[in-house]
This record gives sequence, structure tokens and C-alpha cells, in this order.
Amino acid sequence: MIDGLFSTITHCILHKVNAKPATDDDNAPATPDDHQGYVLSDSEITIDKEHHDIMRDFFLNAFKAKEYYNLTSETGTLSENVIYSCVSDIFDMKDSFPFKSKEIVRHMYEQSDDRMQIGYVFVVLFNDLAIDGHKTDAVGIFKMETRSRFMKINFDDNDGFGIDYDEGIDLNKVERGCLIFNTERDKGYIVAMSENLGRYSRYWIDGVLNAAQRKDEYYQTQNTISLCKDFVTKQLPKEYEVSKADQAVLLNKTKDYFEANTAFDLGSFTEEVLPDKQVADDFRQFTAQHSDELDLKINDGFQISEGAVKKQSRMFRSVIKLDKNFHVYVHGNSKFIEKGFDDEAKLQYYRLFFKEEE
Repeated sequence: MIDGLFSTITHCILHKVNAKPATDDDNAPATPDDHQGYVLSDSEITIDKEHHDIMRDFFLNAFKAKEYYNLTSETGTLSENVIYSCVSDIFDMKDSFPFKSKEIVRHMYEQSDDRMQIGYVFVVLFNDLAIDGHKTDAVGIFKMETRSRFMKINFDDNDGFGIDYDEGIDLNKVERGCLIFNTERDKGYIVAMSENLGRYSRYWIDGVLNAAQRKDEYYQTQNTISLCKDFVTKQLPKEYEVSKADQAVLLNKTKDYFEANTAFDLGSFTEEVLPDKQVADDFRQFTAQHSDELDLKINDGFQISEGAVKKQSRMFRSVIKLDKNFHVYVHGNSKFIEKGFDDEAKLQYYRLFFKEEE
């Protein structure tokens, strides 16, 4: 959890970055600073006490999920990651903030293409920003691509009320943003992403930041849930005659397990959700084949992330889709659903048994 209630903005600067013009030359030289590719500021923004909390909340309110990342490098040498190098210098030498913020924007431009939109880029240094109860410094990088129209209401003693129109940045929306916390430096820092990355999110995560999801409880829970769903909906039907209703029941049992327990244990999971020994063995084999490539520790067990379970809840939507006419939502026992085939109509059918209609 990120808590900025007692944090302070100590440095803030604003730059502008454009999209790269379309070109057929992939080896075109880098754009110099006087090109319209970006407009870099030399002066930091002074935020007075009256507006400090408004600005702080504007930057931080977009960070809700506990899904964290680490900065990485293709070669394994973190110092070759431009963002890692810049924020490290900022953490170590606060005076380098304006210069390093420019370097960040140049890198952002170089990673873009003609699909990216013009945007204003805030680079911000926070003091005492808490992540999971631990306070530390953090560098925030925020790109705003949408300008919103708004109405200003003016009042004059002689003329009364008047209105005017202007454009600006919506204080309720950070479109592309990240927070890089000064902790776990040797692992690429802990990085949080804003909720509204939108289109081209891979450009932001892979291109600008070169980040990979952190191998923590959230990661373990998120990917284990995905494996459970894939096993029930894709692998199991290949081995057994399993109806959609049976699959829905298994997904419901999986959901109940993750919501009722604080830790995942492979033995207890198979006992509760997959009591058939052969099916349980098939699940163990299935997860073993995929856990290595995802760096999961299913056999060892792990603490369940409540945030990941909540975000992955859509995985548990047990819906049987019948052509384009009906959707059947299954929440209970499959014995109350009977599937058959009508020889006269030449159509399949489901019969649903219930006590009362609500």
C-alpha cells in the first residue's frame, strides 16, 4: 500500500515531449535539444503551502494496486538502464535533479514513435513516501497527454458574474505515471505503476522504464490464479469429459479457496478443489511445466495477496455462454444443471433446477 499522507514534494519540474515524426529511416540521428521533439525546462516549479497537498494528491491518487515492478536491463547490468541510472543519481545527489530530469525526458522521446501523443512530463521527488509501511524517498515520472476544457467563473462588484474558458490538465487523471522508491536498489528498486496506463502501456513499461513485474506475493497469487483457470478451462477438457457447468463449479471452488485462505498450499488446494487423485496429479504436472518459466514457487507455497485476488476476480466469472441468446451464471453445485440434446429440435439444452425464483 502506498501512503502519501505525510509525504512532501521537495523537487518538481515540468517538461514537454512530442511524438517522433514518422520516418522510414530507423537509424536517423537523435534529435538535439533545440528540435521540437521536446522542450526542456531549466527551472523547478515552486509549490507553495496552499497548493502543496493538492499537487501531492494529484500525483499519488492514481496508485491503488499493490502490483509492483523492478527496473531491469537486457544485459543484467542495472546501470545500463537509463531510468535506473538517473533516479540513482537523484537519490544520491539531490542537486542533480534538474539535469537528470532532462535526461529522463530525452530517453522518453527516444523510446517513442509517431503513435505517441504530445505530453507534459512532470518529474517529482517525494520525501517520506510510505510503501507497505516503510517511508523513503521516491521519484515520480508522470506524462499527461490529454488537455481538458474547463469553465472559469469570475465575479466583479460592478459587472456581477462572468465566465471564461480555458484548457488545462485534469486533476483527477494521471495517464502515464510511475513511482520509483529508494528501496531494493540492488534489485532495480520497487516501482509502482499508475492505474490508467491505457493504450501503449507496453511502450511505458518495456520501452521507457524497461521494467518487469516484481516476484512477490502479488505476482505469485496473480499468476497461480491464471494457471488454475487455464488448467480448468483449457487443459482439463483435453483429458476428461468436463462440461462447462463442471468447469464453472471448479472455478467457484478456486475462488472460495483464494478468498478463504491467507496462504497457498498445493496439498490443501488439491484436497479442497481437486479431490480426484488423478486430476490432482494432472494439475501438479501442469503447474510444474509452467511454474519454472513464470518463476513461481507453487510447490513451496506462498502468502496470498488479497489485492491480487480482488483484481483477478474476473477470472472467476463462471458464465456459460449459449450462442448469442443466453448467459448462464453458475454460482453453486453443477448437479442442479442438466445438459442434454433434443433430437426433434436438433439442439443442445440445459435444464436448471431451483427451489424459488427471485
